Amino acid sequence: MKIFITGAAGYVGGMLADLFLKDPRVDSVVVLDMKDASDKFPKGNQKFKWITWNLGDDGWQEKVLEGGAPDVVVHCAYVIREGYGKKREWQNKCNLTAADKVFEFVFKNKISRLIHFSTVASYGARKENSIKRWFREEDPFLESEYLYGVDKKMIEEKLRAVFEKEKSDLQKGARQNPLPQVLMVRPCAISGPRGQYIFKRFGLLQMVKEGLPIIPITGDESARQFIHEDDVADIIFWMAFGGARGDYEIFNIAPHCFFLLKDMAHSIGKKTIRIPAWLGKFGFWFLWNVSCGKIPTVPAGINSYTYPIIVDGSKIEKFGYKYKYDCGDALRADVGRYTEKAKEFRK
Repeated sequence: MKIFITGAAGYVGGMLADLFLKDPRVDSVVVLDMKDASDKFPKGNQKFKWITWNLGDDGWQEKVLEGGAPDVVVHCAYVIREGYGKKREWQNKCNLTAADKVFEFVFKNKISRLIHFSTVASYGARKENSIKRWFREEDPFLESEYLYGVDKKMIEEKLRAVFEKEKSDLQKGARQNPLPQVLMVRPCAISGPRGQYIFKRFGLLQMVKEGLPIIPITGDESARQFIHEDDVADIIFWMAFGGARGDYEIFNIAPHCFFLLKDMAHSIGKKTIRIPAWLGKFGFWFLWNVSCGKIPTVPAGINSYTYPIIVDGSKIEKFGYKYKYDCGDALRADVGRYTEKAKEFRK
């Protein structure tokens, strides 16, 4: 089997590249990122190929196809953080235009399976949300402010439109090749020993654990769901090797649990203080501008900090996958395949 992974310099893409390379069922792993992180992988591995390229530009397609068309494309490349002071056009290129080109590549080149990473953020962090309201895959996307959720919503719409067009062409005889299987995952927050200690992904969790002595709480139901990185990897492997049926399927991926932010803080020995939402909004704006975006408090992010997005991840269990870890395992980051390696980084 030949695998093509986008976003291999990132947390999830790099983890998947590492694990696919170790799998004897995989003959070739081609990875791409606009940032060169090839030094993080073993040298001289004949079944590994790194491509440094921006997916929004042309030219990478030919390089990917040099060893033959991949069987599976895993698209996880995305510029999550809004670039402080960067033009919107640049982020459009890296995310929206890049998605267009990846989808075109998949449908054009007889790819058997596309696995696409979306996000639960697109459901929208809104005042009406509640920890009693668990979003399901058929619920509409309502995010209108937070750029990450808005763009991922647009990308999902693009993918659905491409699929429906190609499906129509196939039925009319205008398309000769069979359609690829499209599998979409919408993960909640991903964590584990690799993310917290090896990759050291900077975000809300690290800010809570290491950045602030007292955690401000802006909403009575401020909450987070966590999925363990091993479950994310295992779900992608399960999909890549044909575990999921259906021609176009969307899955929330999240175990049936969550943490209130105040309980999450207390579990790691932090005190909390309740502040009004307007003060939290000002704090996000202030930290974002003072740090020139280095602190990931993009102003629109105050909504996801204040209001919960809790999703029902049970659909994938009905298809045959069983979660191995719960939210606590992901938060503590003390179990999983990267546990021993993470100990070296904690010394």
